Formats: sequence, C-alpha cells, structure tokens
Amino acid sequence: MAEFLEERLPLDIRMGASYRDGYAVQITQTAGGAEYRKLVHGLPLRSWTINFTLLRDDLAARVLALYHRAYGRYAGFRVRCDDDYNTSATGRGAITTTDQTLTRISAGIYQLRKEYGAGGTPLGIGRPARTVCKPVAGTLIAAKNGVTIASGLTLDTTTGVLTISPAPLIGDTITAGFEFDVPARFDDSIEVTALSNIVRDCGSIDIVELLAP
Repeated sequence: MAEFLEERLPLDIRMGASYRDGYAVQITQTAGGAEYRKLVHGLPLRSWTINFTLLRDDLAARVLALYHRAYGRYAGFRVRCDDDYNTSATGRGAITTTDQTLTRISAGIYQLRKEYGAGGTPLGIGRPARTVCKPVAGTLIAAKNGVTIASGLTLDTTTGVLTISPAPLIGDTITAGFEFDVPARFDDSIEVTALSNIVRDCGSIDIVELLAP
C-alpha cells in the first residue's frame, strides 16, 4: 500500500473541473452479437479532469507543491467533489442523522458509507455504495434506531471507521450524516503553459479515486 497525504487538493482555486463515475464491468460479446456482462465490483470509481489558470507563484505553492509531495502518481490525497460532499440524498442538502445506514464491522465498530441510485427499484444485488474512508472532522452526526446519539462517538477520519460506546446491540440500525473527501491520486504528469510572465496554465490534470487508500 502506497503513502497517503492527509491534505486536500485546493479545488477552491480551480478554473474548471469535471468528474465521472465509472463501474468495472467485463463485457464479452459472442459471434452472434449476444453480450455476457460481469460486474467486477459494485463500487463507483470516480475520476476528475481539472484545469488551473493561476499566478505562477500561487500555482507553484498550492498545486505543483502537492504534486511533488505526492511524487506524482505515487501517493494519495483528498479531493472534495462539490456535487457529492455529504451523505444527504441531494448531495448538497442539510446533513441529517439518518442519511445513510452504516456497515457493522464488529461490536460497536461501524464503517461509513454512501449509497447511490436512490429512487426506482434496485437490482437484486442492491444499490452501489462508496466506502467513505476520508470523512471531514467535526461533521459527523449519528443515530441509533432513528434516535440521535449524543455521546460516545469516536470517528477515525483517516479510515472512516466509527466506534460507538457503549456498543449498540447487533440488531440496532446505525445511521449517520457527514461530509467527506474522496481519496485520490494524480493519474498523469502535469503540463504547465506560460500565458505571460506571471500567469501559468495547467490544463487537463487527470485524477483518479483510490478504492483502497
């Protein structure tokens, strides 16, 4: 497992950004044209293309510095997606304690997650869900069987693992709302273009999500 930098790509200074969610599906086509499709895993994999146009010194201090600290494609870092930074159904709605049902790992230990594809009838395998490994500190609120948990919550913001004390019963439903970042890495080198003596452009910086940071 490679290194991970617990810092966020500075999207607040972006010129433009686009993102995509993809799924690993193997498709085999027969000579007769029939398709056989295999879902390799039910996890959405996000990727971004980001463009920056900044003053030379600002670009070097904020974007290129992170690129070099990460050794290019080697180490991961956090990325915030403005359309999907919390667990509310609308993506940017107010966080509530019942946004998402957490996965029980063991007694009192739960993994944060976000489910996608609300509305309509899910497939027999259920809806896809992102394992949330990088929640934002201070944003978590949780409930047990619909009742807010006021104390006894310990969240590891580097793994997304929530510890509840005293431990709920095995049949209790634990839900939560929170903001989160997506763990990611650079997927290519960064090309810098000089627009003037002091302005630099970085076009089409490719970034890809890490499913197991």
